Amino acid sequence: MDVLLKGVRGNIPTATLDTSLYGGNTACLEVYTKDETRIILDAGTGLRDAWSNPPDSGEAHIFITHGHVDHLAGLWFFKPLHMPHWTTNLYLPAWLDNLPDFLHRVGFFPVPFEQLQGRVVFHLVQAGDRLAVGRAAVEAFAVRHPGGGLGYRVRDDHSVLVYTGDHEIEPGEAARNEAAEFLRGADLAVVDAQYNLADYRPGFGHAAWEDWLEAAARAGLGRLVLTHHDPARSDHELENLDRALQELKGQSGLDIQVGQEGQRLTLGAPKAALRRRPDRLFQFLEELSAYRDERVVLDRILAKAREITRADAGTIFLVEGDDLVLAYFHNDSLFTVDEAHRHAYYSLRLPIAKNNSIVSFVAATGQPLNLPDVRALPAGAAYRFNDSLDRRTGYATISLLALPFMDSGGRTLGVMQLVNSLDPLYRVPRPFSLDMERCGRVLVREVSGRLERSAVERNGIYGILRMAAVHDPFETCPHAERVGAIAAELYHAWAYRHGHPPDIVRHNKGGLRLAAMLHDIGKVGISDLILKKKGRLTPEEITVMRDHTRLGVSILSDDPGEISALARDIVLHHHQRWDGQGYAGSGDEGRLAGEAIPLEARITAIADVFDALVSRRYYKKPWTFAAALDYMRREAGGHFDPDLMASLEDIVELLHFIYERFPDKDIPAGERPEITRTRLKSIGELGSAGYWGRRPKTPQKILD
Repeated sequence: MDVLLKGVRGNIPTATLDTSLYGGNTACLEVYTKDETRIILDAGTGLRDAWSNPPDSGEAHIFITHGHVDHLAGLWFFKPLHMPHWTTNLYLPAWLDNLPDFLHRVGFFPVPFEQLQGRVVFHLVQAGDRLAVGRAAVEAFAVRHPGGGLGYRVRDDHSVLVYTGDHEIEPGEAARNEAAEFLRGADLAVVDAQYNLADYRPGFGHAAWEDWLEAAARAGLGRLVLTHHDPARSDHELENLDRALQELKGQSGLDIQVGQEGQRLTLGAPKAALRRRPDRLFQFLEELSAYRDERVVLDRILAKAREITRADAGTIFLVEGDDLVLAYFHNDSLFTVDEAHRHAYYSLRLPIAKNNSIVSFVAATGQPLNLPDVRALPAGAAYRFNDSLDRRTGYATISLLALPFMDSGGRTLGVMQLVNSLDPLYRVPRPFSLDMERCGRVLVREVSGRLERSAVERNGIYGILRMAAVHDPFETCPHAERVGAIAAELYHAWAYRHGHPPDIVRHNKGGLRLAAMLHDIGKVGISDLILKKKGRLTPEEITVMRDHTRLGVSILSDDPGEISALARDIVLHHHQRWDGQGYAGSGDEGRLAGEAIPLEARITAIADVFDALVSRRYYKKPWTFAAALDYMRREAGGHFDPDLMASLEDIVELLHFIYERFPDKDIPAGERPEITRTRLKSIGELGSAGYWGRRPKTPQKILD
């Protein structure tokens, strides 16, 4: 049996940032039985999220404990009620037989039950009733709550769940024995623990968590989950309570925890697997595991952190040697989320030891900083706010939260900065709360392992590229980074034009970037006499050179991974031509044309030729971007896929940032590709003037 907590708040839903982690929805549990029957206990606002994507037909079972609005408010938002091929069985305490009509008459909901599209079957329930639901049995028992109430015991196979709904454990031995009887024989109990003994309010119908601990001990219960949290109870308070309960657990042996919206509890699973882990964070981490490219991972991490903290902006810096390098940048006030990838190539490097900026301080010390106002830093602080971006853009940074990513050895991998938590009503900056900081710490702790693994994968690729550079001095890491980045952004532009879903684009884009970096790995098997020859290659040498595609495939053939499989297609086919005049080896076999060429290889062909044209080689000077793009535009439909060339037009401005981010450091500045930030509207505006004022001739080595 699986139990999902869809709503754990009491009295009234609380949509505040200080209750966002444990949840603000009111009472609702989903129960999945062994035969996959789904039972819902209570219909608070958490019910709205239950079955948000139901199939076209089916049957639902909803058990109501009592008639107070916090346990009913989600009922009319349950989607199957509005679907003609669904039957919803609604189990009501017998004294609430007129409840649905009454709620409609007083204006609680505008549509009466008889007008709903779905079929509703009413069942009136009394204490002591035992009802069969699929192969499970649901037994009702009376609880102490103003107006009356029922609790429910769900039996499925050999597992027993007790859900009390709202119940007050009144002072006295009889009430304590009664509560213990509720729990006796249960494997798991989910109870109303709105109060502690210090703020317990007699007669309000709710219990203190300390009384439930005593009842659980009397009953010999193994697992207890506290819910119906007071609406004024913040995440910070609940976290402190949960921490205290874990200390008590070691003394009593009782598995007790504070219920959290989105939490899944599995009866019959090992206890180690039952510790609270928010489904929302778990789901995010599961989604994150689908992305292999570090840049896509960073984008998703930053977006999730900003969502949790309502931050208007954010940056992620990664540690490279003794420096911090800007890796990703979001700012809703300066550009949209859809444009964020265009700002991922800003070149900003900060020496950690020689810089007293906030981000450098966090990187050097591993100490988080939560600053309510960066314009009023503490006197004598060992860090300062760098306002250069604010001065350049007109942006106003006020509140700032900086959190370090740490690897398993305690070393800093990078730093995430979140800027300006915005008030949801007035959209003005406010300080990051302690709960936001704690949620941010949980997030960076959970994702640090993924960053560590992606760094290992990236370093592995760099190792292969450094090996290739021993033979081919132009097969450098910056060259591979540029080809990978251009390929990824060209794919992004093409996929956007064709309306592909964003999540699919992110996944494919990340894999393509990594795979495209390995496009010429087969050159490690080509003789230096050919690779480093300064003159024109002979026909025999060209034949040998062209075989680097098959050599590259053989190098990658033993790796069954997704990236290697993609890289093999790119390595073999990135010298194919759209018109069918390219190659996939030393001979004519394997020659492809048009869309028969894998898409990723067609994309990489454009990225590789562009980089070769605008980069210095010992046999040529670098072309200008204008000349290279003009030449490639004329080759659309010949050498290059014309549809992809049209998409290349969309990233012309971005190309300049890519070359600024990944320069060839050993090439004199005067011979590096042009770097300009002039907005270029179309390839057609670039003209045809070359490096020497005329169109340069394309060297054969670039095409081979």
